[in-house]
Formats: sequence, C-alpha cells, structure tokens
Amino acid sequence: MPNETAAHKKNYSEYLLPVVLVLAGLAFIVMARGAVFPFILSAALAYILNPVVKYFEVRGIKRSYAVTGLYLTAGALISFIIYLLFYFLSFEIEALQQSWPDYAERIQKFLVNLNTTLINKYPFAASLKIDEKLVRYLEAVPPFLIGLLPALTLLFVVPFITFFVLLGGSGLIDYLLDHIPAKHAELMLHIASRIDSSLGNYLRGILTEAFIIFLIAFAGLMLLGLNYAAFIAILIGVSSLVPYLGAIVGAVVSSIVAYFQFEAFMPILKILIFFAGIRFADDWVIQPYIMKKAVKLNPAVILFALLAGGELGGIWGLVFSIPVTCVIKEIVQIAVELQETEFRWKPKPEPTRISIPYT
Repeated sequence: MPNETAAHKKNYSEYLLPVVLVLAGLAFIVMARGAVFPFILSAALAYILNPVVKYFEVRGIKRSYAVTGLYLTAGALISFIIYLLFYFLSFEIEALQQSWPDYAERIQKFLVNLNTTLINKYPFAASLKIDEKLVRYLEAVPPFLIGLLPALTLLFVVPFITFFVLLGGSGLIDYLLDHIPAKHAELMLHIASRIDSSLGNYLRGILTEAFIIFLIAFAGLMLLGLNYAAFIAILIGVSSLVPYLGAIVGAVVSSIVAYFQFEAFMPILKILIFFAGIRFADDWVIQPYIMKKAVKLNPAVILFALLAGGELGGIWGLVFSIPVTCVIKEIVQIAVELQETEFRWKPKPEPTRISIPYT
C-alpha cells in the first residue's frame, strides 16, 4: 500500500513542472500582450506560409533558400499590388480633398434635418441630444485614425519575425515532442495533426475567400461608377476575414457614399442588389468550394465566438475568434473520444438480435 501511494505521488509530481511552465507562460502573455501580439501574428503568418516552404523543401531545396525565394517572390508581388492600389487611391484621395468640404456640408445638413424630423415626430428625442452626440463621434474620427498609425509598424515587424520563424521550421514542436513522456507523444502528435488539418484549411480558405471578395467588390463598384471604389473594396476584403461581415460593411459604406454622390434611390438599390449577389455567391459558390475541407461550425457557435472574441479582444478578437474556436473544437472532440475509448464512458452497443421465425 505505501508503495502504491508513492507511485501515485511520483505520477503526479512529473506533471508539476509542465503545469507551472504553462501557467507562467499564460500569465506572461496576459501581462505583456502588447509585446507578445506581433509574435502571435508572425506565428499565424508562418503557419499559413509553411506549406509553401515545405512544398519546395521536400523536393530537395534547402529550407533557407525556399524561405528567401518565397520572400523575394511575395515581396515583388505585394509591391506590385500596393503600387496598383496606391495608383487608384491617389486619384481617390485627391478627389476626396476637393469634394470633402461639399460632402461635410451635406452630411451636416442631413444630420440637422434628421434630428429636426425626429424631434417634431418624437419630442422626447430632444432630450437625447442626438446631434451633439453625432458631432462628438465625428470629431473623434481623426484621433482614432491617428491612433491606428502605430499599428502600421506591424507591417514591418511581423514579416521580419515571420522570416526567422519559417527558417526555424518545426524545430520547436520537435523539441517539445522529444521532451515529453513517450507514452504521451502519440497523443500529442494526433492532437497536432487534427488541429493542423482543420485550422490550416480554415486560415488558408478565409484568406483566399477575402481576396476573391475584394476583387469582385472592386470590379463591381468600378462598373457602378461609385467614388472611392478601391478604398471601399479594401475595407470589404479586410472585413471579410470576419465571417458574414464583409458584404454587410460593403453594403452600408457603399450605400452612404452613393447617397451623397448620386442623390437618387436607384443607384443605392443597384448597390444593395450587388452586395446581396456577393452574399449569395459567397454562401453558395465561394465558401462550398474553398472551405469544403475546413472545420464545420454551427452558425450559432460562430456567432457566439464572434461576440465573445469582440468582448475579449476588440477587432483582433473578432479576427482570431473562429481560429481559436477551431482549435478548441478539435481538442474537445479528441477529449470526448478518449473518454469514450479509454475510460469506457460509452458502452459498446450490443449486437442486434435477429429473430428467425420457426417454419
């Protein structure tokens, strides 16, 4: 009996150091999340690009050469895309500088008329002071945009860190597997394989989907003759990283711009029909084709994950909520499978008895 107690204590003590290290790591991430965040983005980007590097690595190309070639090719392609975007945006920015005073006057007039109409129909609306609140919101826009400028440093920091993460490859994972008990190595490999399959398919699928929606939106808005088509298309593409958000943002922003540009109902109707078509094509054509190998999540689970992510992490919480949910889903499914197989929670079904009538 004492030997059995000592064995149990030994079994428990071997998990003490890993648990302490995991808790210390989580505490450090929470306390220094501002410094850790670029590394999280870099790890996500490296995870997305790693299959491309592996494709060349298994064909005999040294990993450092494959990573360098990928960076040179991607850099040239991204530079060309940025050049095209700035080419189109330069005309839009110049047009906005010339037309902004007129737009600002019309927006202010629209808000004043709307506030007057609301007060006439609903006198209690005067106590809400909607016009003053809207003015404060409009005044808060420039400081908000200026506050986003430090985030632009991520465009330089994240690719720099990602380069060295890609060079390292799976060294960290191999190191962890070499230092965990052999009896758990197979389980850890199974968990990593399941997460890699679902998470990788989702991330690559959502990026491809966002890029396709950006191209469709840009071409459609240019054909409709809407001002600032390039800027709105970029906004739609970025917001498409959050499920269901891209078409909604595009419809709202494009309708507002169309209202002040054309001052007619028909252009707004055309834009709403166009984005309804994008939503339909995304649900019935793009997603089934691109995301067919991705993890399947119930729409209610997606909505809950988005709300929880937005509450915990703001805009970045929205972006990462579904990938984190993919990881949690796979871990929970594996845990349930282990409980059913290892601990016999789910009894084996009894064989069906076949009754053969006596003749």
